[in-house]
Amino acid sequence: MKGKARGTAFRVLMLGLSLTFAGLSAVAAAEPSLSGNFLPAVIATSEPHRNALVDLIRGKPGLPAWVRNMVSRDRYVALASSRVEVGGRAMQLFAACQPGNCAESAIRLLFSEDGKRVVMRIADLKLGTVVLGEPSPEELAVLAAQ
Repeated sequence: MKGKARGTAFRVLMLGLSLTFAGLSAVAAAEPSLSGNFLPAVIATSEPHRNALVDLIRGKPGLPAWVRNMVSRDRYVALASSRVEVGGRAMQLFAACQPGNCAESAIRLLFSEDGKRVVMRIADLKLGTVVLGEPSPEELAVLAAQ
């Protein structure tokens, strides 16, 4: 009887641990990470990110074609996002560039944690440096950092 009770106790313990870890996994999945994401995937799956970016670039004349079209076509090189602290707030920083021309046409985007606000810095050889979205001085410093 002792062996049977010990086996049952072990199974109950393992079930409890499994449920605990499953709960932790669900919580982790509910809180998306701000780092390690790729801009095309975020734009495709997050309506707040997509809407903020569309609103930011809509109607802005003279932008490089790859930037104007980045919401509808993912024909650009994008690095994984990184989480940055700006003024005590967590934000998501993306970098992207024109394929085969990264040294001459690149952008950095900084999204709020919820994706509803975005600021952008475009560094383009022909266009010069353009900043969109009225970034704070702290945000501008992050966008300008290389």
